[in-house]
Amino acid sequence: MEAFFKPPPEVLAFIAFKKYIYLQTLLLLSAFRCLIDSRSEAQLALASLLLTAIGLFALFGLGFFEIYSGPLRQFSLWWSRFADGAGMMLAASLPLALSAIRLHRRYRWVDGLHAVLLIILIALWAMIM
Repeated sequence: MEAFFKPPPEVLAFIAFKKYIYLQTLLLLSAFRCLIDSRSEAQLALASLLLTAIGLFALFGLGFFEIYSGPLRQFSLWWSRFADGAGMMLAASLPLALSAIRLHRRYRWVDGLHAVLLIILIALWAMIM
């Protein structure tokens, strides 16, 4: 019975990373990419920014605004639990990853940091599956 109350460290790391690190960092990277890129890449970064903001609202906004029932609550629960919680983050990362395809660009470190975040998320997700 004691093991039931002690989840593996991989599960705790995945929960902490997906809830408190990934989306907030992705929001900052997307906002930065919106400001510095040309129009087409900025639109993709804006899509990533909006999906990330929806994800953050699903995780933190419902409790803050005391929304405990209704269709917004149902959608937010579905969105935050999509593919065990990682689907929301992968969907929010996809537009930013597509904007990284351009060959000659400034601030390549943004793409590198995004790649590191994605690798950590996928590795932690694979550990708990």
